[in-house]
Amino acid sequence: MKKTSLTQRFVHRVKPGSTTQEYYDSEVSTLYLRVYPSGKRYFFVRFQHQGLRKNHKLGSVEEYSLREARREALTVIHQGCSPVKEALPQMTLQSFAQEFFQRYPRHWKARTLLKNQSAFRLHIAPMLGDRLVHTIERRDVEGWFSQLSHVKGSANQALVLLSVMMQQCEAWGYRHKNTNPCCRFKRYKAKGRERYLTPEELRRLWRVLDVLEADEPVAVMVVRLLVYTGCRSSEVRTLQWKDYRSGNWYLPDSKTGAKTVFLCSEVKAYLKRWQSGSDYLFPAACHTQPISSAKLGAFWNRVRQSAGLEGVRLHDLRHTYASIAIQAKVNLVVLSRMLGHADPETTLKYAHLGRADIGKAASHVSGVLAEGMRL
Repeated sequence: MKKTSLTQRFVHRVKPGSTTQEYYDSEVSTLYLRVYPSGKRYFFVRFQHQGLRKNHKLGSVEEYSLREARREALTVIHQGCSPVKEALPQMTLQSFAQEFFQRYPRHWKARTLLKNQSAFRLHIAPMLGDRLVHTIERRDVEGWFSQLSHVKGSANQALVLLSVMMQQCEAWGYRHKNTNPCCRFKRYKAKGRERYLTPEELRRLWRVLDVLEADEPVAVMVVRLLVYTGCRSSEVRTLQWKDYRSGNWYLPDSKTGAKTVFLCSEVKAYLKRWQSGSDYLFPAACHTQPISSAKLGAFWNRVRQSAGLEGVRLHDLRHTYASIAIQAKVNLVVLSRMLGHADPETTLKYAHLGRADIGKAASHVSGVLAEGMRL
């Protein structure tokens, strides 16, 4: 079977072979051209009727132009016959995953790739890895998903990944079109994990950072700037001096794409005194790489224990920044820009905002934080 974009020129000039050749049209998938060794050429349409596979001869290329053949093929199908689906490759989900994680990662950042590989290995492969991808149905997804009810958050993430994999199975010819068994599948309701630090907790945090600053200056500075900016930890950790221009940070590759972080006077004062001896603002001991996520995480565990912030995550500093902004009556649209959120439904609402509005709001929130932490 050969699938090609049939043209009138091709139909009349294709050379016959020693055996009968068939060329399937990529525009009308039920139509194909059959070329006999004798040189005769006929248009056929394939369909399924009452469970039986049928091939209907439309006529020769002398009787039908390509346009007429396509129109007639569609007429045959619309009269009640179902097109025959092509045989699909026999590939297991485990085998497909190897191809998927090689071809698809250009859409993800490195950390997201690792997270998704782990999700597949831990939550998808054990139950579905041996299944042929084109045989996975809705009921299979329902059974698999119910088995993960004890880890609802991980189950929801794995469902998103499985849906993307099924979508790519269709795109790459391993499943028939429009058969994604995860489509419109209802996820588990996830409990909110937002935690906001109170003014007293912020003061305790600041006192602990002051004590640890001499021994851990880099990690302390990162945490301070997470509080002041509401940035993601990865955005601050990996900052380079070239990203700091005109008193602001210009992040070319944040989680949601390029992003400008408008800095308040307190942060600018910190950075004016800061020297890293590296291309990175906050380098690791080797000075050729940024401080690692593991190192920062270990430091944060030490900080929160000393400050009595049990259960508080680094990411909760971002939530705290947002809560201070809400209390300060910062416009929600402006706040979304400040935090770098990427909600496609509200992106158009952000387009009219001026840079001055965002910079003013960022300074206002950071100023409130700074005032609250002064002893």
